[in-house]
Amino acid sequence: MRYEFLKILEEFKTKKIMVIGDIMLDKYIWGNVERISPEAPVPVLKVGKETYNPGGAGNLAKNLTSLGAQVYLSGIVGKDEAKKILFEKLKEEGISTSCILEVSKPTTEKIRGFSHQNLFRIDHEDSTNIGKEIEQELLSLIKPKILEVDAVILVDYAKGVLTKNFVKEAISLAKRNNKLITADCKPMNFKFYEGVDFLKPNRKEAIEMTLVSDIEKAGKLLVKKLNANIVITNGSEGCSVFERDNNNVLHIQTTPKEFYDVSGAGDTFLAVLTLALISNYPLKESAELANQAAGIVVCKPGVAEITGEELKNSFINNIKTIPKKWGEEQLIVNNKKYCGKKMLIKKDHYSSYHMHKIKEETFYILDGKLEIIHKGKYSKLGKERTIHIKPGEYHSFRALHDTIFFEFSTQHLNKDNYRLTKSNFGSHDKWSREIKRVTKNE
Repeated sequence: MRYEFLKILEEFKTKKIMVIGDIMLDKYIWGNVERISPEAPVPVLKVGKETYNPGGAGNLAKNLTSLGAQVYLSGIVGKDEAKKILFEKLKEEGISTSCILEVSKPTTEKIRGFSHQNLFRIDHEDSTNIGKEIEQELLSLIKPKILEVDAVILVDYAKGVLTKNFVKEAISLAKRNNKLITADCKPMNFKFYEGVDFLKPNRKEAIEMTLVSDIEKAGKLLVKKLNANIVITNGSEGCSVFERDNNNVLHIQTTPKEFYDVSGAGDTFLAVLTLALISNYPLKESAELANQAAGIVVCKPGVAEITGEELKNSFINNIKTIPKKWGEEQLIVNNKKYCGKKMLIKKDHYSSYHMHKIKEETFYILDGKLEIIHKGKYSKLGKERTIHIKPGEYHSFRALHDTIFFEFSTQHLNKDNYRLTKSNFGSHDKWSREIKRVTKNE
């Protein structure tokens, strides 16, 4: 199964996708809050930096390009500074803007302020529907490109681009040209998407669309209403796939993990699902791969995307945990040039007093506190501290608390390990006595 997953990732690089929908510019203001405003009881954000990213349909397009696909993005922007910045970012991502129409409405812009957490959001937008004239202009830009792409994705944030008539025309255009068409939409517009190949609401949206709280009933009802395959994502519980041509329901579980931020996970899911399906991957396996990708993105802060390399590594990084008398270690990488380990040493446990004749090491304390003997001297190392040990230098660690630390070194060879004591459990006095016993003649 893993081999097939890895093989399909290479297929992604050969695909072309048309993404149509509400394009936005995401602006992030980063800084520190050191006081409350004298004008009102609100924090004053002292700005450190400002960053920008494509948002809305642009974020889904960014996910696709990160996975190696070629993307044509279609929608509207205004004649403003936000449009200039957005186009610069899209160019950096390699996303084609040839199907984007400039109109009198402003570019939709979301501004977020951060100081360790999200403090505020400001929206610049005009969500009135585009008129028939703009609909036809957009369709005239899209029609020639439809022949070149493998699939179409509709991204509807209810900002006025994906009107009922436009969606109907886009679905019809994709069907006439035998292109897969998938979609994500706000509940208020879900009836527009009758006949789409796949619609992907999350659990909350599916309930709003159907007024049914049972996910299985909601999914089957959406299949019937829209004559479409339905994929309902459900956060940490995975997703459920409801097939149009039969009564099959696939429930796919996700790997338990700590969720940092769910922003952008839906975009990642739909991007990977679409790419897998047009790569002739079976539906169940396509949903599993999309689920795996979304599970990686939720561990990242903010609206994020996934790269093909990250998705690949999630399948091939089968790192074993090696039990030790003092705790455990994970050998992350070890080749002729370098070695990387992650280690846990338990409270009041200590390592052997040893040295290496070849290996040169640097240790970084991620969490906890150690005491160390190095060059005959005892010292203590807390969180975020480092220590460098050269070949021929004897050393030993003892944990004052359960401690996680990393070792970065030149190649690790088992034979390049010269121990004078054994790893053990005990007090500082016991540890130091053992070392003193073997070093008294030095």
